[in-house]
Amino acid sequence: MKRFATACFFIAVLLSSSVFTGHAQTSGGVRGVVTDSLTGERLSLVNVYITAQGIGAATDGNGFYFIGNIPAGKHSVRATLIGYGQQVREFEVVPGKIVTLNFQMSPAVLEMDVVETTAERRVRYDTEISTQPISAAEISIVPKAVEADLFRTIAVLPGVVATSDVSSQFYVRGGGGDQNLIILDGMTIYNPFHALGIFSIFDADAIKEAEILKGGFPAQWGNRLSSVINIRTREGNKNRFSGKLSVSQVSGKALVEGPTPWDGSWMLSVRKSFFDEVLQKFVRQQTPFDFYDVIGRANVSTGESGRLSLHTLFSGDNIRSDSDFDPEYQWSNAAYGMSWFQVLENKYLIETTFSFSNFKGELKPRANSLINPRLSEVNDVYFNGAVTYFRDNGDQYGAGFMFRLPEYHFAFVNSANYKRDESRKNSETGIWFKYKLKQFRPFSLELGIRSDIFSVLSPNSADAFEPRIGLGYDVSKALSFKASYARVHQRLVTITNEDDVVSLFETWIPILDDQPSQEADHYIIGVDGDVGWVPGLNFNLQGYFKDMRNLVEYNRDKVDSKDPDFVRAEGRSYGFEAFIEEKHPRYYGLISYSLSYTERTVGDFTYSPRYDRRHSFNIIVGWKPAEGWDINVRWEYGSGLPFSQITGFYDRLFFNGLFDGSGYIGEAGQPYTMLGSKNTGRLPAYHRMDVSASKAFQFEWVRLVAEVSVLNVYDRNNMFYYDRTTGERIDMLPILPTVNLRVEF
Repeated sequence: MKRFATACFFIAVLLSSSVFTGHAQTSGGVRGVVTDSLTGERLSLVNVYITAQGIGAATDGNGFYFIGNIPAGKHSVRATLIGYGQQVREFEVVPGKIVTLNFQMSPAVLEMDVVETTAERRVRYDTEISTQPISAAEISIVPKAVEADLFRTIAVLPGVVATSDVSSQFYVRGGGGDQNLIILDGMTIYNPFHALGIFSIFDADAIKEAEILKGGFPAQWGNRLSSVINIRTREGNKNRFSGKLSVSQVSGKALVEGPTPWDGSWMLSVRKSFFDEVLQKFVRQQTPFDFYDVIGRANVSTGESGRLSLHTLFSGDNIRSDSDFDPEYQWSNAAYGMSWFQVLENKYLIETTFSFSNFKGELKPRANSLINPRLSEVNDVYFNGAVTYFRDNGDQYGAGFMFRLPEYHFAFVNSANYKRDESRKNSETGIWFKYKLKQFRPFSLELGIRSDIFSVLSPNSADAFEPRIGLGYDVSKALSFKASYARVHQRLVTITNEDDVVSLFETWIPILDDQPSQEADHYIIGVDGDVGWVPGLNFNLQGYFKDMRNLVEYNRDKVDSKDPDFVRAEGRSYGFEAFIEEKHPRYYGLISYSLSYTERTVGDFTYSPRYDRRHSFNIIVGWKPAEGWDINVRWEYGSGLPFSQITGFYDRLFFNGLFDGSGYIGEAGQPYTMLGSKNTGRLPAYHRMDVSASKAFQFEWVRLVAEVSVLNVYDRNNMFYYDRTTGERIDMLPILPTVNLRVEF
């Protein structure tokens, strides 16, 4: 029945695209690339708007925009972006043709009376309700937990839950941490964390933009159930050599960039830890952190709008105590990639990516015989090619092909004390197609389908087809109604104990070929809008339901070799989200709220996972009181997270005297904790305020920036967990001031 329904859906896509192909050509289109006039970098999230027609587009990560279905004749188009001077250009549309119109935008001096309504998210994602872009400027607005960090900024968004101050690990709409696909310039990153997860391996200075897809994915995305984090790095300065040197209480870092031959650019970012006293306040113990990361990129021009880029990422972490009794932890990433972006004949957009990624994590017991060694290694070869065809009436066709050839090596001792040491090879080969109908304004519709070619012939062929639907309707120029549906699958999981407060080591393993994939259906409905009487204010309201099946969980009840290592579970997550954002050259405001419910069912047992937070609330306010000054404040609130309550203690006897002849009558035993029903308790509510202030000093050739941040300003005692050995309450981060210095040239 599933195959028949999917086939009908695919036929409907083809028929819908052919019905409108013969529409009379009385309109045309305009496309182009928007760049920064000083650095030559391509600008994303630029509003390109034809005011008289009430239509427009926002540039993507490549600075590219396309507006179709424009009536023939002369028109005026306006390009705007906060922090840049507005540009207005004239152009003429010829029926059946697409005009090229590029923009070079100049950074503008801040003025109190310069305000542009910012609807770039709503315009850029016209049929995607749950995609949120985050710019480099927005990352810097969130007060720093030692250093600016993308993942700490993501945690501000509605639908995203972070369970502690200690880790920047996040959970999206009831999904596990391994259900987030992390992409850096087309390269898959399997371990994106430094220092036990306190912050990410992506230096904020090297990031240009990130797209956060929380559900309802378009057809080009797959192989994860909950979210896609698509990160793009800065391209580098095409016009001159420049750089930044920074030092914090944790690390030192440098970023340098400059031009290359063939109208190109390059960028290199390096960060190395030097101090760990501040990080030890996060984990509340003496932990010798040592980490580094390197991000590099080089680009050359391949025509008027084309670009060929090389990318790389290296990172490493090592935690080794002076005591031989403490285990040693090691993590490393190495990734290389090449991408090509090209516009052909004004109507075809080609994007290709080829990459290799390696992740390796090891736990070494050293002299501690009570700890078992663990190993997780992934080698991943990935290719993705996509073509988009733009019609002058605004419609778009997209198609793509991808293959992934991962190899996994993992070693661990399971809960029944049996050692597993395996290497597995896997393959994923997929095709996707989508059709976006935009010629009948104010209605827009995107139909898509994604399929894994090899899965079609497998015993689980029902897993091979993933229909995708996105719908948009512009109620007015300032309000859009949107809805989406997506089916997604995932054949890769991590071995983690859901009861661990902080997961120190995660092992990636693939699902066996004869086993069904993890599966989820996303249902989302909502509205996007701007408030006309408050320039720059936009909002987003969403309701969602996610139904998850065949989830793989570690079998904690395994007692002998015949018991399975893993069990299957079902899951549901649903809720409501609100997001309000105000952008102005001199101030910024954000309010986000989430109401969410998440549950898991294993057999006949249903429980709430530890990241099931009922209420989440965030407020961010940023202000530039004078030239060179930035003041930012964040306040967050989260209702209590689930935990398993301690019901008592007893002395556990091991009867060792039966074997050594001494008997067991006098054995004292060892204290053992008794727990109640799983996750039926709730921790106290969490709330915290962070404040940061920075001042820039401009000299002739150098700019110096000094910043002070204070985390947990009013020293709230937020509970982390109960120590199951002693029953003692352990709290999270106390008040913590930090200082950062940066030199730009």
